[in-house]
Amino acid sequence: MIVGFGIEDIQASRIKKIPKGRINISSSPHIKSVKEIKPPFSDKKTLEIMFEFITKYEPDIGEIKIKGVVIYSGDKIKEQLKKWKKEKKLIKETDVEIKNFLFRKCLSLGITISEEMQLPPPIMFPHVVAKEQKKPDLSYIG
Repeated sequence: MIVGFGIEDIQASRIKKIPKGRINISSSPHIKSVKEIKPPFSDKKTLEIMFEFITKYEPDIGEIKIKGVVIYSGDKIKEQLKKWKKEKKLIKETDVEIKNFLFRKCLSLGITISEEMQLPPPIMFPHVVAKEQKKPDLSYIG
């Protein structure tokens, strides 16, 4: 269970003007480190998970990089630490939970940053198109 979240650094750059045509936007979370901490608000063992979330605009248009920390508390802290030390990975369920959380938080923040940097938003928004109204059938059958 995620019990805390914080941003430590945000970097954004737009290298060149947005070209006409296709722009590839990719976002990915990366877990950089995992360590056990003892939070002041609980006796439960907790993990401090340092992350980096990068959104790239290709071809060489720009980038948004968000660095921060997720505080995680759960039942399998010792197993998480062992797996991290051995493989630099978390247990699958925890990994999925953390990365889904990071996508929600960082893409939401990325929308605001991309607007200020004059970059397209990092996620696609629904596009509403007006329907054509059918013209009434005025023919007479009699």
